[in-house]
Amino acid sequence: MKTIHVQTELPTSADAVWQAMQHAASFLYVTHGLFGFPALAGRTAPFREGEQGSGWIWLFHLIPLSRHTIHLVEVDQETLTLRSREHGGILRAWNHTLHVEDVGDQSCRYSDTVDIDASPLTGLVALAAVGIYRYRQRRWHKLVRRHLLPTQNHRQIEAVAELGLEPGLHQLTEAQRR
Repeated sequence: MKTIHVQTELPTSADAVWQAMQHAASFLYVTHGLFGFPALAGRTAPFREGEQGSGWIWLFHLIPLSRHTIHLVEVDQETLTLRSREHGGILRAWNHTLHVEDVGDQSCRYSDTVDIDASPLTGLVALAAVGIYRYRQRRWHKLVRRHLLPTQNHRQIEAVAELGLEPGLHQLTEAQRR
C-alpha cells in the first residue's frame, strides 16, 4: 500500500467547494478530458454516505479502461470530508479522502489523499495518481474561477434559479465541463 497526498489552495470558501464536492457534476467537470464515467451522467442527487456503485471508467472518454466499484464510507458535513473505498481493474484498493478547509477570508485548502494497492504495480500507479490529482486540482481552479468565486454570487443565484436547482448545486452542461 502506498499513500499519495496532493493539495491546493482555492480562492473561494470551503463551504462553496464542499457543496460542489458532493455532486457528480463537479466530479465529472474535474475529471473531464482524462476520464469518463457514463454511470454518473445525468445524476443530480448529492452523494450519500453508504452509497455503492459500479461502472466503467473510460480513458480520455474513448477507451474502456476498467470496471470500477466505489463505496462512499463517509460524507462528513462537520469536517468537510468525503471518504471512499474503491477497487477495480488492477486496483485492489483505492481508498480516497477528499477534504476542504478554510485557510483565510474567501480561500480554502482542498486535498486528495489516496491509499493505493495495485500489487506489483503500486509504485507506478501511485506515480500516475499524483499526475491525475494534479490535473484534477487544476480543473478545480477552473471550476472555481468559472462558477464558485465569491463575486459571482448573483450569477450563481440566477443560474440556480434558471435550472430549477437548490442553491449550492452545480449542475454543468457539456459545454461548461470543458
